[in-house]
Amino acid sequence: MATPPKTGTLKTLADIAHLLQTSRPDDKPLDHIVRQVRRTLKVDVCSLYLLHDSKLILVATDGLDLNAIGRVKMPLQKGLVGLVAETLEPVVVKEAQSHPRFEYFPKTREERYESFAGVPLIERQQMVGVLTIQTKTVRTFTEEPVAMLSLIAYQLAPVIRNLVTLEIFRKKTKKKKPASLKLSGTGASPGFVVGPTIILQTKLGTIIPTTIKQAPTIEVRRFREAVREADQDLADLEKKLMKKPTQKESDIFTAHRMILKDRTFQQKVKKEIQKKKTAEQAVIKIIEQYLKTFAQIKDPYLRERASDVQDLGQRLLSKLQAIESPLKNLQQEGILIADRLTPSETALLDPEHIQGIVTVHGGHTSHAAILARSLGIPAIMGVSEKDLKKISSGQLAIVDGNSGNLFINPPRQVLQEYERIQEKYADRLVQLNTLADLPSETKDGRQVHLDANVGLINSMNYLGRYGAEGVGLYRTEFPFMIREKLPNEQEQFQVYRRILEGADGLPVTFRTLDAGGDKPISYLHLDDDASFLGYRSIRLCLGEPQILKTQLKALFRVSEYGRMHILFPMISGLEELRQVKKLISEVRRELKKRKKLPSQSARVPIGIMIEVPSAVHLAHLLIKEVDFFSVGTNDLIQYTLAVDRNNERVADFFEPFHPAVIYSLWKVVQAAHQEGKWVSICGEMAGDPLMTPLLVALGFDRLSMIPANIPVVKKIIRSLKYSNLLKDMKKLLDLPTANQIRKRLARYQPRTTYP
Repeated sequence: MATPPKTGTLKTLADIAHLLQTSRPDDKPLDHIVRQVRRTLKVDVCSLYLLHDSKLILVATDGLDLNAIGRVKMPLQKGLVGLVAETLEPVVVKEAQSHPRFEYFPKTREERYESFAGVPLIERQQMVGVLTIQTKTVRTFTEEPVAMLSLIAYQLAPVIRNLVTLEIFRKKTKKKKPASLKLSGTGASPGFVVGPTIILQTKLGTIIPTTIKQAPTIEVRRFREAVREADQDLADLEKKLMKKPTQKESDIFTAHRMILKDRTFQQKVKKEIQKKKTAEQAVIKIIEQYLKTFAQIKDPYLRERASDVQDLGQRLLSKLQAIESPLKNLQQEGILIADRLTPSETALLDPEHIQGIVTVHGGHTSHAAILARSLGIPAIMGVSEKDLKKISSGQLAIVDGNSGNLFINPPRQVLQEYERIQEKYADRLVQLNTLADLPSETKDGRQVHLDANVGLINSMNYLGRYGAEGVGLYRTEFPFMIREKLPNEQEQFQVYRRILEGADGLPVTFRTLDAGGDKPISYLHLDDDASFLGYRSIRLCLGEPQILKTQLKALFRVSEYGRMHILFPMISGLEELRQVKKLISEVRRELKKRKKLPSQSARVPIGIMIEVPSAVHLAHLLIKEVDFFSVGTNDLIQYTLAVDRNNERVADFFEPFHPAVIYSLWKVVQAAHQEGKWVSICGEMAGDPLMTPLLVALGFDRLSMIPANIPVVKKIIRSLKYSNLLKDMKKLLDLPTANQIRKRLARYQPRTTYP
């Protein structure tokens, strides 16, 4: 792959995006792309090919015969363009016509051109098309133009694909005007896509034997065989998804296998069979019992886990009835419409064919949604069942996974609006990309480090792409949540080592185990209500100190592999902090005795999270005992305002702009700075662009957020003047309501807005 282009090249990308943004609705934005690339690189031809039905179709060109657009369709095995698609790498040929893969298409009149360079357009790890340049005279393409093409292809692949789809359907709507329909649900996986609808028809459970016609022992044997086959299927899915860097997706099916092999579950099914029930009836009854139990759970995240049990039941029934999932060999391209999708069904989806998902059941935290996001498929869940019945296969639909809106047979003005959004999104991508290597500082030189929150190993891949200066929060509870028992010291050591090595020299802040509440760990047997009310996090670890000591041993051992900090959550007072420091001393002595204490461990900064009001009030004392503070705003707001953020009835009271919250943040920063120590913020507020001016004004040294938010926040920081913010700070602290604070901060937002 070619190396990334320099800043001058990025300016060209911005110019292309500007042309996209300013084009009229009836213009052809793809023509703008090829025209601008041709002119900038001073070549004679630039062409764009899109993959459709296993063929590469010429959709835009500046230089070839325009009559060839839409008429040149080449198989992937033919031509230099096909070679780019096959190898998924740039192809550069000095004398194209002498190359063995050269394929001449008379319609293009390209016999006049000698040199060729092409790069693939890849979206969601799938080949979308090919972007090419050609010259009339023999030319050796340097690294710069090839890198330019590669970056355009990387940044604009999804944009180009949607623009082409919108153009095709816009032409169709000129010929006929079917009835339009707008439906709403919950955006479960971001992005938007246009395509024809595919209605999922499931055959599962249509024929359930109601009377037993053979001995119970035979039915038990049938059940055991179904369990064996289901377990093999899940093992295959687990293995397939283990290739993903996160392994979180494969862990879903690890959990399914645990339920399947659970002796209690199997014994309950066998007991029902002994009552003269068929294996199918027994499975249905026990699964329904489990589902009733889940339905009574208050926490929405845990309630969503009912879909895992239902998935398992459907899998067992399909094995008992010898019915294959209708999704297994689905070859249609479009938007999948279904009552519900189980995790297993979602894992079967091919992103090359299924471009969007719409379901009645499911939500943002469901495993189906997690898998959809992993596959990069925009999804809407929670659409009314009554509304979904109004949709038939083959209708044009727009799935907007950001807003949760679904358009069926959208009118021309809606298509044009989404084309405009896509064009502006291209502009936003390019402009923000230019900020990656620029410092995060205000106009008058106040630096604010921007770090990334990370919970999964694959998130480390995005640090450089978005310009992160480190990992401000690595949530260590994930290795605990995906296992059947506590991970031992060596298992934790291996995970933390991968994180540090993946950071490539950037500092990583490891938060110690924060279990309980909305982060349940089954084998710890925590009472849900008690954990939400405070028996969680550091209190749990101090109650069972061996858990924390094992983790600290792994963390100190890994310190030789990179720069790291250790962060302790939910500290409420000096007593807890001193207990923690006592355990640290014990761990260091034990490691030293084992000769496994790296010298670097002595320089590991120790910090605490400020998440409860008592810590805010004692901040001036706590800071004397540690190296830094990190504010966890999600819990701080929850406990300051007495709002359970998982309770929909009081969700409106969860107010980040509440004056009490703002004053608490100010007090924490002041306490840290008076001792000459730095303070970070790692909750949702850190990544909220509207909050950025306030957090800079308050004096936070570091902001930690999801990687994708970093360029947006950096753009705002670079537009601010710190001296002006300081003048405004006193007025902000004196404002009595959240609305007044929000309105005052709005003046600092850049005028340019994006969808």
